[in-house]
This record gives sequence, C-alpha cells and structure tokens, in this order.
Amino acid sequence: MSVSMSPVELVRTSLGTAVQIGLEAARLFPPFFTTAFLMTYSEDGCVANCAFCPQARESKSAPHLLSRIGWPDYPFSQVLEGIGRGHSFARFCIQSLNYLGVVNDVEFILKQLRAITDLPISICIHPLKRTELERLNNAGASNIGIAIDAGTPTVFDDVKGLNRRGSYKWEQHLAALETAEEVFGTGRVTTHLIVGLGESEPEAAKFLLDMHERGIMVGLFAFTGVRGTALENRKQPAIGVYRRVQVLRYLLANNLINLDQVAFDEEGHLHLEVQDDWLRETLSSGVAFRTSGCAGCNRPYYNERPRGPMYNYPRPLSKDEIDTAISETELVL
Repeated sequence: MSVSMSPVELVRTSLGTAVQIGLEAARLFPPFFTTAFLMTYSEDGCVANCAFCPQARESKSAPHLLSRIGWPDYPFSQVLEGIGRGHSFARFCIQSLNYLGVVNDVEFILKQLRAITDLPISICIHPLKRTELERLNNAGASNIGIAIDAGTPTVFDDVKGLNRRGSYKWEQHLAALETAEEVFGTGRVTTHLIVGLGESEPEAAKFLLDMHERGIMVGLFAFTGVRGTALENRKQPAIGVYRRVQVLRYLLANNLINLDQVAFDEEGHLHLEVQDDWLRETLSSGVAFRTSGCAGCNRPYYNERPRGPMYNYPRPLSKDEIDTAISETELVL
C-alpha cells in the first residue's frame, strides 16, 4: 500500500526560531524573537541570481545562509510540532526561494500554519501573477512582501537583473507590488530597500518617497557582504547615510513629514526642513533606529556583526544609544 507524502517535507527556519521552538539549544539574543521565520526548501536552490544573496544561483556561500544568519533545515512536521507546544511569537514570516512549484509549497505551509494559529502570517516572495497572489491571500496570508532591494533601475539591473544574468526586471517588481496592493489592500504590502548597493543618498530617499506615495511599507536593511557572494568584498554603507535614510523612512511611515520638507545639501546629504527641537523629540524614543518592516519583527544581525556598528537595533535602545544614533544622523545641531 502506498504512503501519501506531504507536499512539503522540509523547511528551513532561522536559527533563533529553531531555538525558540525547541529544535536547537543555544543562547538567544534578543532573549526571545517576536517573529518566527520559516523558509521554503529546495534541493535545486534558487533560480534567481541576486549578487548579495547567499541563496543566489551562482553563489558559493553555504546553502543554509540567508544574509549572515544560519537557517538549518528540519522536517516540516517537527517545526509544526514545536510551534504547537507553545511559543511567544507575535507573527510568522514565510521566506521563499524562487523555484518551480514554490507557490504551491508556500500555500501549503501557509495553510498548515493557519490551521494552528490566528497570528499574522507574512510572506516574502518574488513577483507573482494575480491568480497566485489571490491564492495566497485566500489561504490566510496577512501581508505580502515583494523585495525590490535596489534603489534604482540601474542598480537593480546590476545586482538582481539582466546584468547579473538574472530573471528579474525592475518594472516587473513595481507592477507586482501594484497588483499585490489591489489583491491584499493598502497597508498589507511591503518591499525592501538595501542601502549600500550602489545608490546615492538622494536616490535612496527618492525610493522611499515613491513607495510611500504608492502605499507600500518599506523594510530597511544595510548592505552586508557575505562570503561566497558576488559582493562579498563591498563595504557597508556609512553609518551617517544609513541613519538619515532610517529617519526618513520612520517619518514617512508615520506620516510626520511632507515631500516639500525633504531636501539635500551640496554634498548630496539628506536635509529636513523641520525644527531641530521637534526632530530630536520625535527621534527620542529610538524607534526610528530599530529593525523596520512588518510589525513584530526584531531579527538581529542581518546587517551587522555583534561588535557593531549596529545598523538596526533588535531591541529598545538605551539613552546613550539613542543620543549616539541621533548624533550620527547629523540632522540635529
């Protein structure tokens, strides 16, 4: 008698997620993660060829890496059992590689999670057809993320698109985000910007302004070179540049600034036409400098090494850290 097999046998989880659901033993930093991260598994890897990604088709990185974080693989049944034993997560996030049949796998994972939790479930995936987006929406996805990553069409081609012998196109990503918003609704669609891939500071700011106009939420990353990727030797962005982009993202996300208040000095550095006292007070909570993206995300060390500098804080900042971060922006005298 034949035994029916689950459509998804293996998944990867971030190491922190594995520890938190009892599949690994290690000390966590932060003490707990507010988001559980799962990633689709394929023996053939990803068909995309993003220059910064360890999962890229031509990458020589270890296959279990995503950015600097290890993602061990486990039987999906064990992951579900671990989640079912109890957890302190506020959200689940399904990261997907790009391979034939991945939408079926994501839909299956999503339905299995939805059967045991009412918590938000986000999906990060490549551009999909409307019918595929509708399938994931109907299966219970709370949010959909389609990561552009690069701040301009030229940089996009260089790191994700045609110049990389990749399959992605800038216009296709923008169109997919627009369709996703039509399917999921405003406030449920996200994208990513990785600062330091080759864009200028004004170009990064323009990207944020454009996404804000479209109603797309942006999760911000600082480029981090990973051994074995095409960009392993590229330097990280200057901390001052990243801090200013962080501030603009925060102000836009909270509707605290208008387009006519955004300017640039002669060196191309962001300048905000606001009162210093107001800006210092607005940034005094430190939230602008924490991990950004979907609600309940505190992923650590995607952008930095433990010794710093800390681009995205995965926890509340101390008073000294807030003062330092505000000073690094050079936006307040």
